[in-house]
Amino acid sequence: MLARRKFLQGLAVATGALPLSTTPAFSSNTANPSLNNGKTLTPQILEDALVGSSYLGCGGGGSLSEARELIAADLANGLQFKSIDVDTLKDTDRVACPYALASLAPISGEMEARLNTIPNKIEMPVLNAFRLLEQHIGQTFAGVILGEIGPLSMAEGLSIAARLGVPALDADTVGRATPEINQHSVRVAGYPLTPAAGVTMFGDEIILQSLQDPSREEDIFRTLSVISRLVGVADAPITGAQAKKKGTLVTGSFSLAAAIGKAARTAKSKDQNPIEAARIAGGGYKLFSGYVKDFTWEDKDGFLVGTLTLSGTDHFNGQTMLLNYKNEHLVARLNDKVIATCPDLITVVDEATAEGVNNPDFKKDQAVTVLGFKCDPLWRTAEGLSVFAPRYFGYDVDYIPIEERLI
Repeated sequence: MLARRKFLQGLAVATGALPLSTTPAFSSNTANPSLNNGKTLTPQILEDALVGSSYLGCGGGGSLSEARELIAADLANGLQFKSIDVDTLKDTDRVACPYALASLAPISGEMEARLNTIPNKIEMPVLNAFRLLEQHIGQTFAGVILGEIGPLSMAEGLSIAARLGVPALDADTVGRATPEINQHSVRVAGYPLTPAAGVTMFGDEIILQSLQDPSREEDIFRTLSVISRLVGVADAPITGAQAKKKGTLVTGSFSLAAAIGKAARTAKSKDQNPIEAARIAGGGYKLFSGYVKDFTWEDKDGFLVGTLTLSGTDHFNGQTMLLNYKNEHLVARLNDKVIATCPDLITVVDEATAEGVNNPDFKKDQAVTVLGFKCDPLWRTAEGLSVFAPRYFGYDVDYIPIEERLI
């Protein structure tokens, strides 16, 4: 299985394998009221949200099975999961976003041998990075910003929050999964992502105080991941006032994932079409139904880049769909005509399980349905499109909202 961008990539998820710690890095004399007031996330809500996130993950955001394994282990260890609405934050609160970067780039045999001689001192580099950023700023964070909505990405953000003893925000920085740090709502809103903290699995600690250009964060931390296999990162330490400003975060994204998953589950229990129920719950569009004819993938500069070719069935009999992805699906063509592009969501759903298919885990002749969803409005602004339009990723295609393409 190829490594992908996800929050705690490489995390040991066996029950009892992870240290349980709820002690914040920076001591505060006042309790965090947001945790007490947060909504408790039951096992059923968590499961629904994970399934829903496989629809919003656009083929990325990590494995659903690994996400389930992580959450199950955390629940077995007695961890409690809570979420809060962004609007409940105090203006003076701070929140930050934890995630991890792991490189797909091959390393030399000499470097591999060197890395193998260094003991892995850090079991949870992302947790350590979050605490390091707290120490640097001198303030305990009131909550965790979910970095993106995808199964393992979201599960690991929730897990970090539970281990820190703080709630996760019902919000993230994208509203879906995405290939790069550059597709980050806080950056698009004009706030710096720095200071940012990075911790490798070998215990190296780095504070990135400032950047000449925001895109440099991706370059710096991804380069560090190449020589370290993985780097845990915590960035975007925004205030409660900044978080509440419209367009800073994609609010309600966890609740949307949970609603989509619940709709699919309820439909299954009534012998109804779960994929159609999920589509309606997410306000989406059916783009195609068929089976997997062919697919390609390659490691390109640390990203999973490939295509997926589908042959149509039922209403789409005799038609073909081609999907291009860079970690996540970015462009969909029906019979060579573009019908959806990023930043709108394109996702492939397995018809047997009614769960999103993670790239590149396709199987020949696998029966699938392709759905599309509108992106958050912030991505349709000039600032959002500057880092999330198809041309940003090298496709010779202009962005047109999915609802306009499907007229």
